[in-house]
Order: sequence, then C-alpha cells, then structure tokens
Amino acid sequence: MQRQLIVNADDYGRSPGVSRGILQAHREGIVTSTTVMINQPGVEPQLEEALACGDLGIGLHLVFSAWRPLLPPESIPGLVRSDGMFLDQHSLWAQAERIPQEQLRAELTAQMERFVSLAGREPDHLDCHHFVHLYPPFFQVYADLAAQFRLPLRVPFPPESDFAASVGTLSFLEGFPRDLVRGMIATNSALLIARGLAHPDHFIGTFFGREALTLEHLAKLLEALPQGVCELMCHPGYDDPFLSSSTYRLERETELALLTAHAVRERVDALGIELVTFKAVQLDR
Repeated sequence: MQRQLIVNADDYGRSPGVSRGILQAHREGIVTSTTVMINQPGVEPQLEEALACGDLGIGLHLVFSAWRPLLPPESIPGLVRSDGMFLDQHSLWAQAERIPQEQLRAELTAQMERFVSLAGREPDHLDCHHFVHLYPPFFQVYADLAAQFRLPLRVPFPPESDFAASVGTLSFLEGFPRDLVRGMIATNSALLIARGLAHPDHFIGTFFGREALTLEHLAKLLEALPQGVCELMCHPGYDDPFLSSSTYRLERETELALLTAHAVRERVDALGIELVTFKAVQLDR
C-alpha cells in the first residue's frame, strides 16, 4: 500500500499574515490543504485568493471556542459569554454537559452555509478549531454535518486498538484521565463507523509547539509515516498585529520555514511519499 500524505494548514483566515504564510507554504513547500475559519472578519478576500490556487484543497475549520459566532448570540446563549463571544475551550469542557446540541448544530450549519455562499461550492472536508469537539455529543454534531454533506473529516485520535501506543500523541488532551479519553475515542469511533464517514487512516498532531519545530523532528515524522492516507496538521503563517492575543505567533513562521525547506521536499520525494488532498479519501457523491 502506498504512503499518501495530506499536509493540512489550519487557521486560514485567522489573519492576513497567517493566510499569506499558508499560501506560500503551499506554493513553495509541501502544504497541500488548508481549512478556513469562516467566522473571521475580513475572510472574504483571503478565501478568494485561496480559491485561485486550483490545486490547494480547501476545507472548513469549524469554530465554536473562540471569537464571535455567525448567528446572533441571543439565538445560541449556551455557546456564548455575556459579551456575545464564544466560550473558550476550557469553559466549554467545564460545562459541556449543559451545552445544547441544537444550538451547536445551528451555528456549525451557519458556518457551512456561509462557506458555500462565499466560495460557490462546498468545502472538501471538515475539521475543528481546538479539540473540544471530541466530547461525544459535540462530535455527533460534527459527524452529522459531515454525513449530511457527505464530506470527509479530520479524526484527530488513534483507533481504540492503538490507544496505548498512541496516547502520547494526544497532547491536546493532556491532563484528562486516560479512561475518560479512551471512552471518548471508543464512542466517537463507533459513531464514525455507524455514519460510514470518510477520513484519513492516520493523524499526526505532534508537529506543534516550539520544541517540536525542528527539521530533525519533521524528518522523523516523514520517515515513520505509516502506509495508507495520513494527515499532518500544521499551522504555518506570518506573525502580524492581528495575532496580538495569540500564544502561537513566531512558531508559525518557524513552521513556514520548515514546510518550505528544500531538504523537506527532497525527503518526501526520496521516501516515495505522495502528497495529496482530502480528495484521496472522498466518498462517491
């Protein structure tokens, strides 16, 4: 079986600098795909520029843990603070059982509809900002949206059978009891099977954070790439004033430098890795 790699750059539309860096990482590097934060102000011209890159996969980066919703805040009171901004991810985890599914469904559907309205077509896949959507009732809404539009989606966790070997890759759930994480993975995996949803065979989320952003680490990830279709999550970009509240700024520029390095592209070619988009896992529609 061939080794195929989707290199997906998250956060397109987060800021002009981030979007510019992602497009550069595609044109000059190994990024094959991106996902758009459609609730960001000023996203329209940035999306238009991405659509002009005919071979760039463009998905939807669903957001409900930062910034403002598309829907009026009063219509989704369970998802927002008193100032109309989304609850942050820590608040969502703390009160997850009290979040109405129907409000989340309405907001994520609105984000899908806005993407289609602006792009003139559907995204080629779905993923989500932060990982709070792994809470099973939230994951059900996420999976239902993918099923409704027959879209592939990111699955940012290992198969339950590989849990013990892969738990170290779940850094975004650090601090959660392992039994709780295992239970969420089992529930969400069963839902994926029941819905018949398409997704890559593997997910790599460890190319993130200052210590991980080295040429050596990226090379090791490529060398250890399993057979089948694998998604590598990344966050390239340029720092700019719109990222003033972000804790991930200069790291984006480091990622950009690594993802466009000639040595990385040469390693991909030498290893016989085929760079692909989410079209590699699309369902027949």
